[in-house]
Amino acid sequence: MKKGIKFKILGVFILIFIVLIVNSIGAITNFYRLSNSIENIMESNYKSIVAAQNMIVALERQDSAELAYMFSTDQVAANHFRDNEIEFLKWLSRAEDNITEPKEKETLQKIHKLYIQYIDKFSYLIDIQKNQGTNESRVYYYNEILPLFEQSKKVCRDLQNLNQEGMIIRKDTAHDISIKASYSTLLVATITIFIGFLLAFYLTNKIVEPIYNLIEKIKKVAEGDYQQQLDIVGNDEIAQLAQEFNVMAQKLQNFDKLNVKKLMKEKQKSEAIVESISEGIIVTDEEHRLILVNKSAERIFNIREKDVLHKHFLEAIKREDMFVIVDKVKKRSDRDEYKKYTDITIEMEGVKKYYRMNIMPIQTRDEDNIGVVTLIQDITKLKEVDQIKSEFVSTVSHEFRTPLTSISMGVGLLLDQVVGEINDDQKELLEAVKEDGERLKNLVSDLLDLSRIESGKIQMDFDSYNIKDIIMHAADSFKIQAQNKNVNIVVDAREYLSKVKADFNKISWVLTNLIGNALRYVPRDGTGRIEIIAKETANKMLICVVDNGQGIPEEYQQRIFEKFIQVKSNNGENTGGTGLGLAISKEIVNAHGGEIWVKSKIGEGSTFYFTLSIGI
Repeated sequence: MKKGIKFKILGVFILIFIVLIVNSIGAITNFYRLSNSIENIMESNYKSIVAAQNMIVALERQDSAELAYMFSTDQVAANHFRDNEIEFLKWLSRAEDNITEPKEKETLQKIHKLYIQYIDKFSYLIDIQKNQGTNESRVYYYNEILPLFEQSKKVCRDLQNLNQEGMIIRKDTAHDISIKASYSTLLVATITIFIGFLLAFYLTNKIVEPIYNLIEKIKKVAEGDYQQQLDIVGNDEIAQLAQEFNVMAQKLQNFDKLNVKKLMKEKQKSEAIVESISEGIIVTDEEHRLILVNKSAERIFNIREKDVLHKHFLEAIKREDMFVIVDKVKKRSDRDEYKKYTDITIEMEGVKKYYRMNIMPIQTRDEDNIGVVTLIQDITKLKEVDQIKSEFVSTVSHEFRTPLTSISMGVGLLLDQVVGEINDDQKELLEAVKEDGERLKNLVSDLLDLSRIESGKIQMDFDSYNIKDIIMHAADSFKIQAQNKNVNIVVDAREYLSKVKADFNKISWVLTNLIGNALRYVPRDGTGRIEIIAKETANKMLICVVDNGQGIPEEYQQRIFEKFIQVKSNNGENTGGTGLGLAISKEIVNAHGGEIWVKSKIGEGSTFYFTLSIGI
């Protein structure tokens, strides 16, 4: 019959438990017997003590009866003496039936002898009282009866003390025995447990040793060494496991031989594709160690892959701003609270170049992030073109401002009929000109604001503010407009949030722009909802403007913060904006040291995020 590991382990523990149980039962039995013995001794001695006490009481009552009889010659006193005589003899008889101590028998015999003499002398006292009178009976009482009474009482106390001392001696003896029994039981139990532990430890090591060997072999297989084999000893479960491991290792070895060439070709092909990409690519694992750096990334950061491979991101590429975003992307819980791209500047040999980082997590089937892929695109030329465009727009806007003001004033004078009356057709045309002039004037104003912010010429009035005050200021300006469009605006910002360092008017402008944009796209059938949320995260204040509008197509989500980019409505029409609001918002937030981005799904709505610094 095959004896498995389970049987062996159970056998050891059952043996230990049986020994402990037998030892425990023996100890309990001894203690029970000892307890009974103590109780019996205590009870026997106690009976003798009670008997002695009652005999003393009976003697004292008889003495009182004698005195009463001498002075009154009352038969009631004599009867009382005889009643207590019976009581004394009853307790004396019980004491004689309960002899437990040495010398107790002799003491009882002495009590019996003295008490007989005491009874006889009382009878003689009665005769003297009757024949010679009270004076003679008194003399007889004090000379003969009282000494005998004191002696009898003393011997009764000796009986009481004898049993009390015996009770104490037996109690102490029993206590010593119980302590010795406890120690002996504890000693036996300790020895039993120690021997059982040694036996269990020995057998466990005997059983576990092959498992340790199996673990070492498995580690080597995991490292790619498939030539591992285990020695098969016996026919228990471990032997079966060793046999199955050997079969598995052999199959892996065969599979490795068949596929290693194919895998190497695929690896080389993948590496060739990555190296051929003009953008820089950096791949990091879940511990932020670099596992791939292509040639373009090597040139951008002036590093070599072989020198930085398996090093931490910050150790190889000393850019804290890049690492912060890479780290946030890796953390799945923060997915909606950061943007996955950012623009960075790298200066090398006095030449400044601009790059855009696009970051994506590497996910398993269970959507666990195990790494990050960072794509670095060179946008230097785009930046230069954008700068040229911004300078051109700024110059043109300045040139437009004066004639636009003149046109606006002229149209106003014509509409006010200062220079003469106009008919209805002329008035309609002039109003159209005025409306388009106002739109062009607003556009020029926005372009100038954007130009000043981009150039750093606009003054920021920073102070410490409660973010809820800024949000409420922006939201209140849309109350009537929201009611007219049947849209619900909700603010979720707690009073105890930390204060932010900001320009009150500029951040109010950003929120006003975001809320106004949301109002253009949310439904107007009563289901439209805009929610402004503020919460602290990662030493920043995160503000979100959430709507349930039509959503923004994915291809627009990175471009929407550029100048003149507008998302059309569902019917393909422009919404009437200048296309500069989000670009200005981005520059304002950046001037505050924050970031702004969007998260959106078609048909579900959009969420615009931006961050502000916390502090005074």
